[in-house]
Amino acid sequence: MASITNEKLIGHTQWLESAGRSGRKVDETGMNLAGAMLNDLNLSKAHFVGTTMTKANLAGTNLTEADFSGANLDSADLCGADLSGADLGGVSMRHANLTNAKVCGADLSGANLEGANLTNADFTNADLIAANLNKTMQSGLIITGAKLADTQGLEIRG
Repeated sequence: MASITNEKLIGHTQWLESAGRSGRKVDETGMNLAGAMLNDLNLSKAHFVGTTMTKANLAGTNLTEADFSGANLDSADLCGADLSGADLGGVSMRHANLTNAKVCGADLSGANLEGANLTNADFTNADLIAANLNKTMQSGLIITGAKLADTQGLEIRG
């Protein structure tokens, strides 16, 4: 099963703690991390552009300001993850679990979340323009201040 090496995780932690002066930011652009166990990690500001992360376990992971442009997160477990400020524009997150996820200020423009579990997820000030929320579970969904033009399948309004 694909994953990020401990060496890369240690380097990323050093990079974050030193404000980029030492270590190295995680950059898994275009990689296949399908089914990877990446839960409860600090992957803030990491790059996952075009990365396949189907069925990955990212529960409880800090993914603030991470770049997922064009990534595939179908059926990924993002329960309790912090995706605040993340670039999720155009990503596929079909059937993903975002229960209790924090997605404040994230860019999800054009994202496909069809069938995702958004129970108690916080999308405050997120960009959901032209996002697909059809068939999603939206109980307790917070969308205060979110951009909602052309959002499909939204059952409630902020």
